[in-house]
Amino acid sequence: MKQQSEKYDDPIYVADPEKEKQAKTLHYMVSIIRLLGIAILMLGIAIALGRLAGIPAAVGYILVVIGLVQTWVVPLKMVRSFVKRQVAEDARKSQEL
Repeated sequence: MKQQSEKYDDPIYVADPEKEKQAKTLHYMVSIIRLLGIAILMLGIAIALGRLAGIPAAVGYILVVIGLVQTWVVPLKMVRSFVKRQVAEDARKSQEL
């Protein structure tokens, strides 16, 4: 059997199941948002290249920009917001002690 890492042997470290659940939820949300952003990006590229008839190329370019923003910017904002909340909560807990 594998031994647990030293991090878990440390009596100071106590895993918080609520924080782990929040982190997993954030991970899945970021992954879904990135995948949807890639789908929008691919749709925009197809429209911009004229693969879908009847839709102007300008709509494709707009979808490309939206897809790129949703793939790069939105997940970063979500993670930063999560980290700021966690730091603020830890600071508040340490002040209460």
